[in-house]
Amino acid sequence: MPSHHPSLAARWVAAQRLHLARTRPSTPGGDVPAESRLYRDVARGPRVPVGRASDLAQRTQVIDAEVAGALGRGTAQVVLLGAGYDGRPLRFGGGAVRWFEVDKRRRLGALGIATGQTTFVGLDRHVDDLGSALGTALGTAGHDAAAPTLFVAEDVLQALTLEATAAYCAALRARAATGSVLVATFSVLPVGGTPVRALRTAAAFLRRAADEGRGHEFRPGDPEKLMVVTGWRVTHAASSPESRLDPGAHLLALVCEPDPARGGVD
Repeated sequence: MPSHHPSLAARWVAAQRLHLARTRPSTPGGDVPAESRLYRDVARGPRVPVGRASDLAQRTQVIDAEVAGALGRGTAQVVLLGAGYDGRPLRFGGGAVRWFEVDKRRRLGALGIATGQTTFVGLDRHVDDLGSALGTALGTAGHDAAAPTLFVAEDVLQALTLEATAAYCAALRARAATGSVLVATFSVLPVGGTPVRALRTAAAFLRRAADEGRGHEFRPGDPEKLMVVTGWRVTHAASSPESRLDPGAHLLALVCEPDPARGGVD
């Protein structure tokens, strides 16, 4: 996707984040006005809602809490995966934290917004060995695998195939020192009948139109199993209410720590 053409879904997310701006935490040195400028610029033009606004609000709240908690503990590295137009390095900036943004659309420079604390990590998510590519890209960018890191995978894992998602999570585990945290969000879909399937088909069409097509659909229990097999231990889970139109469908946010029995750099 060209850097100057945000997807329809990205525009919708940016508009929703503008509505949430006053309710979100920030650091004293954070540049909230700059974040708002970024979101206003991205939100211009047509938008396609790709989920419930309440789900977006919840995942924003969960991830913001994890970012604030990590900074409070002295974590000095934050890795945003599939960062898109995430403004958190602006909202939570101003300290000694180093931010790494993977798959970032470089829009900030055009707006005159300083990004000195942020390292942009380019990654082609269509390569055959995504896990190896991710680990290499982070290492080349200067990520310190021996230091605690907060990894944020917001609404990115379902865009990958199951195999690529597992490789992604395992690669993060390999770079996760003791004290690291992974927070990941998933859209969980139940096995349903024909009416529900029709709704999902329509939703998938909208996502494809918004350049946000799915690579894998997660069923109940799948995200937790994925974390276990890739070396992570779930410490906290937050789930949204089920969708009225698609009973059983919900947003799931998992907060995980490295499992010391399953590899990594501990």
